[in-house]
Amino acid sequence: MRLVVTVPAEEAGERLDRFVASLPEVGSRGAAERLLGEGRVLVDGAARPKSQRLTGAEEIAVDLPEQESFAPGELQPVSVAYEDEHLLVVDKPAGIAVHPGAGPRTGTLADALAAHGATGGDPERPGIVHRLDRDTSGLLVVARSIEAYDALSHLVRERAVTREYRALVRGRPRSRRGTIDSPIGRDRRDPVRRSLDTDAPKEAVTHFEVEELLP
Repeated sequence: MRLVVTVPAEEAGERLDRFVASLPEVGSRGAAERLLGEGRVLVDGAARPKSQRLTGAEEIAVDLPEQESFAPGELQPVSVAYEDEHLLVVDKPAGIAVHPGAGPRTGTLADALAAHGATGGDPERPGIVHRLDRDTSGLLVVARSIEAYDALSHLVRERAVTREYRALVRGRPRSRRGTIDSPIGRDRRDPVRRSLDTDAPKEAVTHFEVEELLP
């Protein structure tokens, strides 16, 4: 499969390998290194070194490995919290990726969601308009119709969707509740991690409330 993306203006100055690694379909620095080493990445139609600094607006074409098919026994079990003709809400467990990257193509939720009627968008990510990290558990909203997919995608783009997480945090916060308003982006040392130590910060606002202090 060929993936074609245009480099956003805010990514100007980013290294080519880090940008490729940040793409959800690639997913890691190692996978990006392999793709670049095999000549599967073109910048405006030409191969470039991995250290190439992007200027913004370039067209990046990535030839991803062919997707492997799931054997019937490899379909991940799906716990359905809600469903109707347009929506499917599933409870994703920790330790399972939502969709394939450039590495292993099996063991994700994608094919199992398709078997439950998910549709819309990229065929490799049917109905998926947002994702949860591999090690994060929680509810995932999936479209079961093109109309629902378009509507959900619009809400996500407009930041009209509120997401709530429960997490264990090391240390004790200074207050029981508050707001963290600090731009984050791809970490300078680990391109698949988001942090404040970034060359391409983006707006990020998190409202928090301490539920319980543990001894």
